Amino acid sequence: MTKGYNKAEILDKLSWILEKEEIKKSPCVFLSHKKEDKPACRKIAKYLSEAKIDYYLDEEDTILQQAVDTSDANKITESIKKGIAESSHMLVIVSEKTYKSQWVPFEVGYGHSSLVDGTNDKLKLSILTLKDLSKKDLPTFMQVGNILRGTKSLNRYISQVSNKLEKSMIRETRLFSHSKENHPLDNVLNWEL
Repeated sequence: MTKGYNKAEILDKLSWILEKEEIKKSPCVFLSHKKEDKPACRKIAKYLSEAKIDYYLDEEDTILQQAVDTSDANKITESIKKGIAESSHMLVIVSEKTYKSQWVPFEVGYGHSSLVDGTNDKLKLSILTLKDLSKKDLPTFMQVGNILRGTKSLNRYISQVSNKLEKSMIRETRLFSHSKENHPLDNVLNWEL
């Protein structure tokens, strides 16, 4: 595997299905975010992919996008729940804009519920604050997860998710050191946190 798959994208999902059994057991991170944070979320998804971590990014989920286009709340909800259920982890991307979201609180609640009630024992809930929010307090409902504040803590998270040493991943160029100049996430995350 040369990159992480986006399990919401139909060709990536097909490739993933056809892969060997050990690939199918690899972690998958559901990326929860507010629509306005999509550009930052895409960069984070690419960073996960370069680290060979599978992820679920909603914009490639055809069924979900059709449900959004027709304002079908039931299908939207079912698609989100399916995406979370097929993931081993959830990473909630949070900015000032997130506070106005209707879907992020649902995703956090559903993800937390899945973790607590055992329907998906592998699910880990983490909150990643974008640069504009990195040092501010989070709402109570978001404090139920592992809080990541920047590139340094994101690298540690990826290392834990992949069960690989961070230093090894940096040497293999799957990750960039948080202190490296021109880090691919410099525009969206604080490097020192």
